[in-house]
Amino acid sequence: MRLFNFLSKFTFICNIAFLLFVFFRWMEMKKPVNGAADRVIAVPFFKDLVITLGVCGIVINLLMNIFYFLFLIRGKIKNMPLWLPVVNFIFLILQVFYFFFY
Repeated sequence: MRLFNFLSKFTFICNIAFLLFVFFRWMEMKKPVNGAADRVIAVPFFKDLVITLGVCGIVINLLMNIFYFLFLIRGKIKNMPLWLPVVNFIFLILQVFYFFFY
């Protein structure tokens, strides 16, 4: 159960990284384009990490919500704060909307 709690918190961190990813993308879209379009601009390590966690967050969040559902059916989710699965499920809905419908 300790591993499950750790993975739940890691999923929450990935969801926060998803919010930062959306914010960074919005900031990049507002910048005017200067120079050639085929030029790759290096991003700092923190920003690169946030982008990676934000994009992978939908897969991690989907798997975690499946585990929440399975543990809820078995009745083993009692040792966890209730807000964590609820917030992760809300983030999953936002991520599905953002990646597939936006």
